Amino acid sequence: MSQISKHFKRHEFSCSCGCGFDVVDVELVGVLEKVREHFDNPIVITGPNRCAIHNQKVGGAVNSKHTLGIAVDFKVLDSSQDEVADYLESNYPNKYGIGRYNGRTHLDVRENKARWDKR
Repeated sequence: MSQISKHFKRHEFSCSCGCGFDVVDVELVGVLEKVREHFDNPIVITGPNRCAIHNQKVGGAVNSKHTLGIAVDFKVLDSSQDEVADYLESNYPNKYGIGRYNGRTHLDVRENKARWDKR
């Protein structure tokens, strides 16, 4: 298991189907590290990368950022998704995709700003 940053290992970003797709964007990991340090609690990645086949099986968007290795769904232990999303939105007001879901937050490092609440 290769360590890719202070708090994350590559396997945490691997497609759940077991195909081996584990590309992960450096900028995404950097933002997750900042979140981890801010909340001083571990991050659990609940929605990692997806290969095209797995993305289709789970009903992911046709152009899902998860298939590009630039998106994750995650939760910060002992923090609400609102606290996490509020932190991200205040620190990155003009870029990234930040979505609120029940029990998790979506983050992708697209260049433009996108926000949504699917609770």
